Formats: sequence, C-alpha cells, structure tokens
Amino acid sequence: MTFTVTDRRHMARALQLAARGLNTTHPNPRVGCVIADGETVVAEGWHLRAGGPHAEADALAKAGGAASGATAYVTLEPCCHTGRTPPCTSGLIASGIRRVVYGASDPNPRVNGGGEQALRAAGVEVSGGLLAAESERLNAGFMLRMRRGWPLVRNLQTAPQHG
Repeated sequence: MTFTVTDRRHMARALQLAARGLNTTHPNPRVGCVIADGETVVAEGWHLRAGGPHAEADALAKAGGAASGATAYVTLEPCCHTGRTPPCTSGLIASGIRRVVYGASDPNPRVNGGGEQALRAAGVEVSGGLLAAESERLNAGFMLRMRRGWPLVRNLQTAPQHG
C-alpha cells in the first residue's frame, strides 16, 4: 500500500496524541486516533487511562456524525474483543468510517489481525503499517509482553556523582 503525505501527517499527529498516555495506560498500549476527511481533521482522541475509552472511541464520540465517510488513523490495529470496553472495531463500523489506516499490528492474541479482518468483513477499507516502527517504539513494553510474556527492563544509568 502506498500512503500519501496526508496519511503520514495524520498518523504522525495520532502518534503525538498516543504519547499523552505515556504514564497512564499501563497495562494497555498507548494509542492515538485522528479522524479526518481528506486534509480536514474531524476529531482527535487518545487512550487516556486503562479501563477508560480507547483512542478510537474517544475520537468517534467527539466526531459524532462527521465520522461517516471519513478515515480513521489509529496508531495500533483496532481491537476486536470485549474487555473493560467494547471492541473498537464495532464502534468504527457503526460510525460509517470508510477507511482505517493503522500503524502497528496488535500482537495481543485476542486481536492479532482480527481487528483488520473484522473491519474488512464489514466493507471498511483497511491499510496497516504506516509509521509502524514509531508505534512499536512507543509501546515497546506492551509489544514485548504480548509477544514473549516478558516485561521490558531498562538499564538506567545514573548521572555521575561529583564529589
């Protein structure tokens, strides 16, 4: 899939939004969403805290009927399972979104390609992999935990002590 300059701009903004959840979404990933009609941003959202609305639900609530026929740019493949919140795929489909562009695939075994499949089955155009490396970096701990069951451990060196 070839992505446009507009696609890249909207996804870059979605990544900025996702970073707002850096310290509040654990154990969930950091996800941002931009809903746009061409160049025009209709709504923005992000996952603020675990247990709260996901980025897609936040953006869709702000967009209202303007989401119909638009494109959703999401930094992570939309979820397709019910946890503490309903599936994001259901909300996207019900909104009339025409196209979903996502960054990284979600390695969670309850998603892992299922989000893309659910959207396609409903007639939504789906493209993945846009700025995937940036989304992966933002969610390094989540990705490692989902893929290997390991926590992300960082070796943080302290600043040199001056005596």
